[in-house]
Parts: sequence; structure tokens; C-alpha cells
Amino acid sequence: MASPEEQHSKPRKRDQIKKFLKNPFGPPTPSPSSTAHVEHQPAELAGKIYEGVKTTLRKVVEVSDVFPPLKSVAAGLLVICDTVDAYGENKQEFNELLKRVNVLSRIMVSCPPDVSQEMKDRFDGLLRTLEKNKKILQAKVDSARSGVERVMLAARDKQEVSKLTQEIRFAIEIAMFDAIIENKAQTLQIVRGVHWLKERINVIEDHTGTMRTIERDVKSLKKFNIHQKLGRVEGAEYSNARRGDGCIPGSRVSLLAMLLVWATDPGSPHLFWLSGLAGTGKTTVSRSFCSQLDDRGLLGATFFCTLKEADKRDVYLIIPTLARILAEQRPTFGDALEEILDSDRSCRNPTEMKLKDQYLKLILLPAEKTFAADELLVLGVDALDECNDQDAVRLFIAAIMSQKPRIPLKFFLTSRPETSLRESFESSTQHGWLRLHDIEADIVRADILLYLNDQLKCIPGVYSHYQANWPPPEIQTLVNVSGTLFIIAATMAAYISTSSGNCLERFQELGQPSANVQLSGIEALYSRILAEAFKDLEQKEADMICFCLLLLVTAQKPVSVNTYAKLHSTNTMAIREAFKSLHSVVQVPDKGCDDAPISIFHASFVDYLTSEKLQDKKWSINKCSAHHLVAEVCFKLMDSGLYFGISGAKTSYQSNENQPMPLQIEAALAYACTAWGDHVLYAGLTKPLQQKMQEFVETKKVLYWLEALSVLKNVSYAYNTLWQISKVST
Repeated sequence: MASPEEQHSKPRKRDQIKKFLKNPFGPPTPSPSSTAHVEHQPAELAGKIYEGVKTTLRKVVEVSDVFPPLKSVAAGLLVICDTVDAYGENKQEFNELLKRVNVLSRIMVSCPPDVSQEMKDRFDGLLRTLEKNKKILQAKVDSARSGVERVMLAARDKQEVSKLTQEIRFAIEIAMFDAIIENKAQTLQIVRGVHWLKERINVIEDHTGTMRTIERDVKSLKKFNIHQKLGRVEGAEYSNARRGDGCIPGSRVSLLAMLLVWATDPGSPHLFWLSGLAGTGKTTVSRSFCSQLDDRGLLGATFFCTLKEADKRDVYLIIPTLARILAEQRPTFGDALEEILDSDRSCRNPTEMKLKDQYLKLILLPAEKTFAADELLVLGVDALDECNDQDAVRLFIAAIMSQKPRIPLKFFLTSRPETSLRESFESSTQHGWLRLHDIEADIVRADILLYLNDQLKCIPGVYSHYQANWPPPEIQTLVNVSGTLFIIAATMAAYISTSSGNCLERFQELGQPSANVQLSGIEALYSRILAEAFKDLEQKEADMICFCLLLLVTAQKPVSVNTYAKLHSTNTMAIREAFKSLHSVVQVPDKGCDDAPISIFHASFVDYLTSEKLQDKKWSINKCSAHHLVAEVCFKLMDSGLYFGISGAKTSYQSNENQPMPLQIEAALAYACTAWGDHVLYAGLTKPLQQKMQEFVETKKVLYWLEALSVLKNVSYAYNTLWQISKVST
């Protein structure tokens, strides 16, 4: 440990930094020419320069009464330099600022009273920036701030002071310099309006490395803007954990091998359609196939459609998203795509282009420019049938089938065999086609047996009971009940394992040959699960489950436990209680994760709940009525939750991104603000809803709604929603 004398003699780190900051440059070197260059100087001599700058600025303050803006600029710079220096951080930014202030002080000290109007305007503009930033900087070093506050905000303060210092530096450059770039070096030349200096002073810096960084940043920003034009769909890739798992190891081996043969054969059709009835395991196969392709470097991009989320059931977002992913992963493709988007006026709004043009200009043309003739690449789109515009799906398929790539670029599609899709594919021979439900039943049952064996082994109450004689005969009964539908096997496994019942008892009941689920398919299983969930409930409890189910069916995206509670004016415990017996068909987040979304396991559950055959059941859902109810709930929440200043912005002089504290909108209110229009349209624009809308738009609430949308970066929702509603109502 150092002695008190050593501790006293050893300079503090802060003092060392301050000393360094005060000495960034040596004395100016005389120039033989009429132009002086301000470059980096020895750090130990910078104090003299800094003190010289301050002396010059003080002199300007004392003698500039004839031209007040000049005096104010000098005074502001004095405060700013002292403040940044006292802060003792952000060394590099302060050095760059001081170089510019040094030159500016020489300009000001010799400035005549009769300067041109242009120069007055330049000083005025600079002054406004200095005054604004001076106050903010001073607040950062305010001695009245508590020590705790300084420690907690130290990292943010440093970042903000750095940004402010850079802003002041750029303000000086814009006001008083012309920037010239030669040989990847930047030279700042004093503007021609400063004619009173005897010598021309240049600031030369930002050599190759920095210029490369600037170029890279500009290019990155350009890429970001282009990618934004391609839509902001996130989480559509096969690797999204919420999409579930792939095939159990050992299952679907033959099928996956056959698909890989198609993918790696340059002479095979460029399009493959894997179709199958609901519950045959299309998405699981698709995930496994994409994983296999990825492992072999053959996967280009994927888009997994789902009716759970609005942006993932929009056909017009599929190709732009595939193009964006390709551009992010393959820079040469990205460059070719950027060139097309920049040069082709028809590509200004890629998500609104005709699907045939989307495929040609966003995928085919850049791919043909960048990929080699022997470079195999597969694009995957899963669950096309879950898109909400079947006419657009037809056009999507037609676009791919009618434009055969010149390179081995292939498309892998999966869907149910809906009429619109069957007709599209049956009209062409330019594709491969396999129906999952046509695979030999014995092969599928063997895979289902493997799956159930794996899943049921993970249920302690079942496995421990039969461990000595595993597998028990009940599993074979479950395989027989499942037939060729993986969804029945998966739902039974989830039903058995749910924590709200006796897992062993459920397994044994379902495993009996006489169980009434036998041979009646997935609908009978759903019916059994829901009948048990509604059994012996009070009306209030049944109503709660019904509300949760209708929101599950109609929500424009999966919403959280908290949002369910807010929309129903209840608490999260009540929501969890409502879903307690439905965990085999609904994915509910673990306790303590109330901000995580609730979602369905399989689209067939929604089909079942909304089937006309269920009109006499407690859990039957009429979609129009359900949307009507949710729309009313959204209006109620907006009416109570929207107010002036809802964004929490502290000042109107800063953009949302530059506010002192991050802006946010509570999740349930955010959902209501960005979904009420969809619910109104799906409900059929009834008279009660028309009245609700009229009341909404005739008050200031509509302005507060726009404020909330601006925070959510979704102001376009207002335009699109009101435009669509106006079309329907006229």
C-alpha cells in the first residue's frame, strides 16, 4: 500500500486527464506560405494554445459591442470550452472542437464592424446552436446534482456530452468553413466571406482511416434506409425459437433426404410444393429441412407465415423480406439490389409492387448478377395458406412459376391443399410436389411412435410408472388414434403433461381403446379439452375464458398476459386462471413472464373454435362479433388512456429519439392504438362502431392517438386505417 506521502504526490487520474485535455497542441509553427495549417501538436504544449484561445475570446467579448452576435458567440464559446474541459472526459471530441475554436477565435478577434450580411447570418446561426447546447452542457456539470445521480448517469452523461461537443464542432464547421475532400483527407477552409484575415488558415485532418469510417457509416446508413423500404418484418426466419422445434432425431429421415436430393440437383424443378392436411407436420418438416440446408450452406432466406401476426400473413411482405435477409447475409447481392432500388423508379415502394415485379426485381435480377451458375440456393416459405389474401397467394405462386431463374435458385413452399393453391399448382408442370398425407401410413405411424415415445418419456409421472416396461402398450393406442396427423399426437402429449390435471390418469384414459377420442380426429380432442376446461364453472369464470379465447382468435399479433389483463380490466392472475386448463392447445408464458405473448400451438385450433358446427357450444366464436367486442374494448382503453403529452416527451424542441428519457407507450394501449381499425373492419363497420369512431375523431383524442403512434413509429397506421375505413363506409 502506498504511503500518505506517495498518495499525496501521485497525481489523480482526473487531474492527469484534465492536464492532457488542456495541452492537446503545441505552439503554432510559422508557415513560409500565406496559408497556415492547424494540425496535431505535442500534447504537453496544448495548455498555452488553450489559454491563448481563451484570452482571444475574452478580448472579443470586451471589444465587440458594435457587433453583438460576435460578442455572444465568443462568450458562449468561453463557457462551452470551460465546461467541456471541466467535465474531464471525451478527450478526442474536445481536441477536435478546440482546433476549430482556435481558428474561429482568430477570425473573430480581427473581425471588422462592417461585415457582410452573409457573415452576420453565419454568426447568428452559430450563436443559436451555442446557446442551446451551452445550457445542456452546464446542467451536466451542475454542482447541485447529487453524487448518486452523477454516478448513476455517468455513462449516459459521457455519451451526451460527446454528442453535444460534436454538434458544436459541426456547427462551427458549417458556419465558418468549407469542407474539401482530396485523396481521402478532409481540409476545412475558411469561407470566402472572411476577407479580413492576412493569412488563410486551414484545418487538415480525418485522414484515410477516418474517411473510410465515414464512407462506411454513410454506406451503412444508405443500406439501412434501403432495407427499411423492404419492410420491417422481424422474426419470420425458420430459426425463430417461437416457431417451435424441428423433427425428432430419427423421424422424417426419408422425407428430408428426398427434399435434399431435390435441392442439390441443378436439373430439378426450381419450385417444390410440400402440401398436407392440417396437423400433418408441415411446419416441423420445413424447419428441419431449412436447418439441413443451412448446415450445408444452401439456404438463402426463409419466411414462415402465421395467422398469429399481421405482418407475417401479408403476401406482399414475403418477397421484400426474403430480399432484405439475402442482402444482409450476402453483401454482393445487397449491392446489386441497392443499385436496382436506386435506379428503378418502379421500386420506390417495394412492398406495394406487383408480386411478379417484386420477384423479378428484388430477387431474380440481383441474384443473376451476383450468384455463380453453379451456386445452389434455396428460399423457403412456410404456411402460405395462413396468408389472408388468397388471390394474392395465387399471384405469388404464378410469379415464381412463370419466371424460371437462369441460375440454380429454388423455392420451397408449404401449405395446406386449399382450393386456391391446388388450382395454381395443378395448372403447371414446372414444379415438384409432395402431399404429406399421401406418404405411406406405416412410415408416418412409425415417426409418430418415435415422437410420442420421446415426448412421454419427458413426463415424470408417466415414465416413472412404466419405466420397467417402457414403452407401455397405451402409446401404440395413441399412435393409432393419431392416424397420420402429428398434431393429434402433439396435442395429446401436451394435454397429458399439463400441470392442471393428473398426467398418469389422463395418459391411461386416452390410452384405452374405448376412449371416445379414438377415430374422431383432432376436433374430438379439442372438444374434450374445452369441455373439461368449462366443466363446473361459474358463469363469470366461463365468460372470462370466452373473452380470452375470442381475443386469442382475433388479436392482430400475439399479446402478453399483461395486455390480456388490461383489455379485460382485470389482473394477470385471473387471465392465467382462465388459461389454466388450456395449456395443451395454447402457449402460455411461465409465471413471472407476464410481458411474454400468449399464442396458439396450431392454426387448426382457430379453425375449430370458429367452425359453424360449434354454434351450440359455449366456446363457439363468431369472428365478426368477436372483432366487434375487441374493437369496443380498444376504444374504451384509448378513451381512458390517451391524453395530452401521452408520449412523455419533456421538450418539443427535440425529436422523439433525442428526448432526455426514452419515450414509451404502455403495451395494452399500444395494441389498442395500432389494432382498433383492423377490428372495426373485420367486424363489418357496424353502426355502433361508426358512432364510436365519429366520437373519437371529433375530439382531441385523435391528436393524442397520433402522438402515441409517433412514439410507436407507426404513424402510417393512422393514414392506412382511416383510408380503408373511408373506402368501406362510402
